[in-house]
Amino acid sequence: MREAIIPAGMEIFHSHYHFAPAVRANGLLFLSGQIGLINIETPTLADGLTAQIDSALQNIGRVLEAAGRDYSSVVEINSFHVGPLGDHMPLFVEALAKFFDEPYPAWTSFEVSGLAFPGALVEVKAIALA
Repeated sequence: MREAIIPAGMEIFHSHYHFAPAVRANGLLFLSGQIGLINIETPTLADGLTAQIDSALQNIGRVLEAAGRDYSSVVEINSFHVGPLGDHMPLFVEALAKFFDEPYPAWTSFEVSGLAFPGALVEVKAIALA
């Protein structure tokens, strides 16, 4: 059985773009990638890389909360970075320490040429215990 998780304010993802911010299935919660949007209804990105990283991770938190979970339930994250990965890594590692406690989730990062939303610099997806 699968259950779509659609937090308040994120309905546009489901209705217009045809994906769920998360899906609960077989004891796991699969979170779609979140970018550094600070306003989803009228899509507005946070200003700058550090702010986009924080906003993306906060948006992950919104999805987790809608599913009745928190950051401690996350077992894996994948991050996608536009621009030199070496420039992003120190900022992302610093942000991870603000949102996650030990034991930290598994993490893989990718340098990419672009993301679906123009101007987005980072996207984060996750898998959590449901």
